[in-house]
Amino acid sequence: MSFGPPDLLAPLTSLLGIRAGMHVSVRNPPPGFLEALLPLPEGAALLDSAKLGLDAIILFSDKKLEVIEQLTRSVSLMSVTGAIWVVFPAGESPLVPSEDFVRLAGLELGLEDTRKVFLGPEWIALKLQWRRGAPRLEKPQAQA
Repeated sequence: MSFGPPDLLAPLTSLLGIRAGMHVSVRNPPPGFLEALLPLPEGAALLDSAKLGLDAIILFSDKKLEVIEQLTRSVSLMSVTGAIWVVFPAGESPLVPSEDFVRLAGLELGLEDTRKVFLGPEWIALKLQWRRGAPRLEKPQAQA
């Protein structure tokens, strides 16, 4: 299975915005995806688990409920300037997430889609990042 458009001129890491020194996590990758990411840029690392500070999280899912569960867990692991790529099958089915479904799920968590990429004929990826100008939690007032 190949990933990326057939006329891909740049490596898959460039397409997904993976740069030197980034911490990246990939969830539920299909066969061949991790190999397609290699070689990673200098200093970039694939992490199986992290408490926080992930620069790029790539989530593969073919079920709507799974997208919501993974997004909810992943938001707390993402760095402030990080991104979550939600990758879902290109076909249409009531159980398979659609572009609009992923977009709305992200909005519910304070994320907006900033980019759409086709990872071959079988997969679509939406990049979700923190909304610009999103309201921040107010600092508590200190009382002496």
